[in-house]
Amino acid sequence: MRVFLFAILPLLTPFLVYAAYVFLVRRRQAVSADGTRVPPGTTPTSWMVVLLIGVCLSGASLVYMKLERSHSPDTKLLPPALVDGEVVPSRPAESVPTD
Repeated sequence: MRVFLFAILPLLTPFLVYAAYVFLVRRRQAVSADGTRVPPGTTPTSWMVVLLIGVCLSGASLVYMKLERSHSPDTKLLPPALVDGEVVPSRPAESVPTD
């Protein structure tokens, strides 16, 4: 399941989104009264909408990354380590256990 979520799904997502877009555009064209069929993506408004959505998603990801930062930029991080046969994840240097 982890391989699907982190390897396969990110590779397939753009193709699935495009297939959904083509499906919706062709369905809307079939309903249109004039009967003309134009290939998806040839009208300038459709590319403008896709561009606007991409810019909004990019901006939202930047805002999310800025707000999600839990440490200051100058925090020293310790790398993952193998301790007593177990992997200890990466952590800030302040949180080193003092045993």
